[in-house]
Amino acid sequence: FGAGYLLYQQFVAAPPATGGSGDTSKMGCLESKPAAAEEGPGKLKKAKTSSDAPATSNTTAPAEKKEEPPKKKLDWRDFRFSNKKGETLIKKPGEINGQMFVVEDCEDCDIYICDFNAQVQLDYNKNCRIFIGPSEASIFIRNCDDCKCILACQQYRARECTNCDTLLFSSTAPVVETSKNMRFGCFRFAYFDLGKQFESAKLSVFNNKWSEIYDFTPADGNWSFLPLETKGSDLMKPLYDQPSFNMEEERGLKETDIVPFTVGLRKKEFEGQERCFILILPKKETEGLQMLTSICEKGCNIIQTKEMKLDANKGKQMMDRGDSSLVGTITKGLIVGVEVAGSNALEVAQGVAKDAGGQSVAYVSDSEGAASYEINLFFDQWKDFVGHGITK
Repeated sequence: FGAGYLLYQQFVAAPPATGGSGDTSKMGCLESKPAAAEEGPGKLKKAKTSSDAPATSNTTAPAEKKEEPPKKKLDWRDFRFSNKKGETLIKKPGEINGQMFVVEDCEDCDIYICDFNAQVQLDYNKNCRIFIGPSEASIFIRNCDDCKCILACQQYRARECTNCDTLLFSSTAPVVETSKNMRFGCFRFAYFDLGKQFESAKLSVFNNKWSEIYDFTPADGNWSFLPLETKGSDLMKPLYDQPSFNMEEERGLKETDIVPFTVGLRKKEFEGQERCFILILPKKETEGLQMLTSICEKGCNIIQTKEMKLDANKGKQMMDRGDSSLVGTITKGLIVGVEVAGSNALEVAQGVAKDAGGQSVAYVSDSEGAASYEINLFFDQWKDFVGHGITK
């Protein structure tokens, strides 16, 4: 935790950059005089063009370089909520724009950081409801008590916290340390700009390891899962209920429209249910997300998703029990694998895929045997080793 915090303090403590106190207009080559033209008997005066040919009336003067307007200086106070009590605090899209942010010493506040950011620190907050938009690096939560959070980040780390409920997106395995009664569920929240903010933070919504908790100080009672049905609105008010962010377009969004709702390591609760494997084809992510929403609405559950690139060899392995004509297509770009569970998972997934455009959008297993092979290959044999993930 210390390194990230020191980096932030160094950033905010640094004086604003200036052009320097001295006059630089007479420094170096800018002050050097051009060599005198050689004139006299047998000498020709050098022309002021790019060649020795005399200038003509058709010669065009070089375009003047337009000066860019000076960048607005950042004020560190715009990137911090500190010592607030009983307030609603909102940062709207575009107000942080990839900078670091700190929330500290707040009590009984509703806090919405609705923009992508570099890193966020949550320190010494009590009884707060906190939403943090996509963080390109880490969200550190330290010494916080009785908070309800909805967070999206590349890395989540909690230390010395108690009684905090979190709906989480984390592209690496979340880490807890010396904390008690920390409860976790899958990220559930949406607003109009959220999808673009995930892209700006370089996070794939399909690579969510929210359930793969790594506890540095393992003991009973340190952490557990929230009930599966826990929604974002159970933890904090939707944005459209906030007067300062009351946009009609937000009301039409579902909490799972941006980030798929996955079961993760709770998949043991669904043992015995039929499984199906879906492969969303390159550049069909939008249609794929709509498919997953429809599948859940029809009573099935998304166990896990993963986005990756297949080489030719992996493409052939993937389609060993499927449609070999798709090998060329699935190796052209990033694809998304999906494990679905339900009493009639195959029938539901095949029907939804057909309505979405069939194999121009996604490949779906045609049997339980094929699904078992494809799920094992994609999620177990082709494991990624980012973070401390427990993928068994």
